[in-house]
Amino acid sequence: MTKSDLQALAVEIEARAKAQGLSFDPVIFEVVDWEQMAMLASYMGFPRRYPHWRWGSEYLRFKETYRYGLSKIYELVVNTKPVYAYLLDSNPPLAHKLVIAHVYGHADFFKENLYFAPAPKSMHDELANHAALVEKFMERHGVRPVEEFLDLALSLENLIDPHSLFVQRAKGVKEPDGTPLRMPVRAYLEPYVNPPAAPPKEAEEAALNEPIPPQPERDVLAFLIKYAPLASWQKAILEIIREESYYFAPQGQTKVMNEGWATYWHTALMNGGLLEPGEVLDFAELQAGVLGGRGFNPYKIGYTLMKHIEERWRKGRFGPEYEAAELVDKLEWQGQPGDARAKLFQVRRVYSDISFLEEFFTPEFALEQRIVLPEELEHFHQAKQRLLFMLTNAGNPIVYLTDANYKNRGELYLEQAFEGAELDLRKARAVIENLYRLWGRPVHLETVLDDKPMRLSYDGAHRQEAA
Repeated sequence: MTKSDLQALAVEIEARAKAQGLSFDPVIFEVVDWEQMAMLASYMGFPRRYPHWRWGSEYLRFKETYRYGLSKIYELVVNTKPVYAYLLDSNPPLAHKLVIAHVYGHADFFKENLYFAPAPKSMHDELANHAALVEKFMERHGVRPVEEFLDLALSLENLIDPHSLFVQRAKGVKEPDGTPLRMPVRAYLEPYVNPPAAPPKEAEEAALNEPIPPQPERDVLAFLIKYAPLASWQKAILEIIREESYYFAPQGQTKVMNEGWATYWHTALMNGGLLEPGEVLDFAELQAGVLGGRGFNPYKIGYTLMKHIEERWRKGRFGPEYEAAELVDKLEWQGQPGDARAKLFQVRRVYSDISFLEEFFTPEFALEQRIVLPEELEHFHQAKQRLLFMLTNAGNPIVYLTDANYKNRGELYLEQAFEGAELDLRKARAVIENLYRLWGRPVHLETVLDDKPMRLSYDGAHRQEAA
């Protein structure tokens, strides 16, 4: 298709999507070849990132899987304003049509789902600024030291609290030590925006015996940025990693819903007048590719669950006997019994994958989709819990920093919020060793291994693992 043909098609599909009630920021479509698509995919959809070997590794992986026919990226969509969508130039016209409709579903989800509300929409500029800053540090401090510190920081990128973005403090709130609340800024701006207060008198210091942190802290990166004995450039890199982790966190929290919603709408729009009579069989083949495959497919689970909800609400089947919890009917529900479309728009707005599956992934749905057989139904709850564990925190353990002065020796003590999924011991060892390198004092992690309480410790020379 020519560029003008694609633009005309995008305008038509945009109008159809808006007529169905979708709401989205302007979408800019770019057509790229496979080399460019692999590069963008390795950079997670952005044209510029800070220099690091992980991007090259991802690029080679995408190229090899495409070369051997193991995968194909039809599109990439970026949550910015305007939304940027990249289309593969080798797509046939029908695939372009499907993909553009799919993109408008994603664009609506980015704008309307509450988990994306705190995400900044100017990340093209932010990530370019991050890249320039890291390159500047490499010039000043050397490529190898900066790369090694990036490796260390990236191993801790999941030690954030995605829910903290929704916590708002009242005006006038002070820090635990009574000082005025400090403005959150990048590390390299801290001395200028938040100058240090006058040091307390010795008697006052002795009187201060409050725990640090005063309560368990899930945003371990924020704590390290504030308190770890690091150089300013190192704190700035931690700030970069933390900021980008928070930006990408909602995508991990809503993968099933986001892909399910986009698939629901590309299907509705294609069947609602976009398909030509001669395209029906080819569309069925493309759709089978989207919804097929072995193992866990977020497109299929999300789409079929959206259709299931739509059917239930159309028939008025939404009483307690059909729901796993009483969550949603009190939240922004403006529809009437049987108003299936209004229900879907409400679900799209207020749910993450965990609450979505917890609420609607019912035994009825599992039987309907042949996920379980009738004779296996007694094991449904355990299977569902395993799925929820896999999706919780994007499959990463939830860890809290509970004491930064353990035994009054300045040691870090962390605890895993154990919910049934055990740590990968190899990764856990690497994380506590990297925390030691940042903190400079021994680090302890309390967890559960083989159904027994276990504490992993590292003091810079020795690793200790004891019940």
